[in-house]
Amino acid sequence: MPWPPERIAAARQRFAQVADAEGLAYGERTHWYNSIPAHEAALWADAHGDGETFRRCVYRAYFADGLNIAQPEILADLARKANLDGDGLLRALADGEFREQVQEQFEYARSAGITGVPAYVAGNYLMVGAQPYEVFCQLIETVQG
Repeated sequence: MPWPPERIAAARQRFAQVADAEGLAYGERTHWYNSIPAHEAALWADAHGDGETFRRCVYRAYFADGLNIAQPEILADLARKANLDGDGLLRALADGEFREQVQEQFEYARSAGITGVPAYVAGNYLMVGAQPYEVFCQLIETVQG
């Protein structure tokens, strides 16, 4: 079920504030795409050299350029931008090489009550969503007691 327009507007506003504060590129997204293939691809990139650079490429593709990160060819192009083997990634996605590991991660997240990304666990506390720096400080102070 789609979110009501006011919830979408509030989420966009919060995201824009955090992205602006951190100097992150973003654009006006009109679609949300299945991120499971991108999660599989990120684990593949970790195993093949440079998951961090790949994740940065995926971020830009999704949040700034509005690309469909569920599409294997788009992910392969992003892998190539990160100096990784795009054809190797296509094979891994087709074979489901990291599918089970991603499903296990998703199952853990659901059991932990994680409903969105990013999510941070500190002590017995869970913080979901992009948050300002001050909120992170409050979380740390609460955990430290």
